[in-house]
Amino acid sequence: MMFGKRYYVASNPLVACTMMILAAISHVKLVTSFVVAPRTVVAPSLSKLYMSSCDESPPTQEVHISIEYCSGCQWMLRSTWMASEILTTFASDASLSSLSLIPKGPPLSEGGIFRITAKRNNSQGADSGKNTLLWDRKIEGRFPESKEVKQLIRDLVDPGKDLGHSDKQQGDDGSSSKEADCVECKEQQQDDPKQKLQESSELAIPDIFYNQDKVSIEYSTGVVSSPDNGLYRANFYANELLSCAYERNTWWKQYQLDNGDEKTAASAPVVVDKVTLIPNRKLIGTMKIELNEEMAIYDHSKEADDEYIDASRLRKMVIRAITHGDISLSSGEIDIDLLDEEEAEDARKYFGVF
Repeated sequence: MMFGKRYYVASNPLVACTMMILAAISHVKLVTSFVVAPRTVVAPSLSKLYMSSCDESPPTQEVHISIEYCSGCQWMLRSTWMASEILTTFASDASLSSLSLIPKGPPLSEGGIFRITAKRNNSQGADSGKNTLLWDRKIEGRFPESKEVKQLIRDLVDPGKDLGHSDKQQGDDGSSSKEADCVECKEQQQDDPKQKLQESSELAIPDIFYNQDKVSIEYSTGVVSSPDNGLYRANFYANELLSCAYERNTWWKQYQLDNGDEKTAASAPVVVDKVTLIPNRKLIGTMKIELNEEMAIYDHSKEADDEYIDASRLRKMVIRAITHGDISLSSGEIDIDLLDEEEAEDARKYFGVF
């Protein structure tokens, strides 16, 4: 920059602007020439970028969310969808420590359950012993919208958090109307006396119903829109494991029709009674699956290749672990189940042709 008869170098745009203003005030001839030096910007790695966006200090209290739903009413997909909505919205909130999906249904539970609760733990993991009821379908008379649940959880984990469009006030869409009571899981009495269902209170419930086998899935949250976000895969695994409950529901109907036959009782299917999704907000690529908090089923970090375990194989490994105490599958157990022609035709009608 030439100021008068002298040359000056302005290394800062603010300084250059100041000199231009002074020159204008002093009516001095000013000749400017700006040269922008190239700058090299080094982008941080994805893991460092994400880890720096998370609060490194541990929360004073952690919140665990539970979603109980009626498997007899086939509300698994509704529940896992709600779980993914919650875990996506609070992906970077360390106060939300985990979320459990718990199928319920006859004969141990009444039908039509859809209940969301929260439990607080302190930073050392000690249980406060207090359960907070966030939503109960039997009380409210309807299912919640995802934004309603997010608002209730936000008030627990981070009252100042902006939920964007999920902060829209309730009632603009008529969602507060009551829904009819659920009847899908209540068995209808058949006209044929041979097919009449035996009352549950008159049947001996097999011991396998009282087993509480729990699976935990720890996954990397990563950046929500990136391939490192393991929530989608973890949620898919949860669907596969929780669908075992549908097999038990079908078995229970047959057990009632057979009036508690011993052979039918011996064929009661094994199910997963609870799946807990645990977001890992510090490490990229985490996918760990455990049974009953003690038996390792799968750890992606120990796999030789970068491929993740197939969901159907995972299900067989979990069932094997429950029934035999190990996860070694025989060659016959790991074969992929293929649809027969009739099943394939039904699938094409339902899903369309890909």
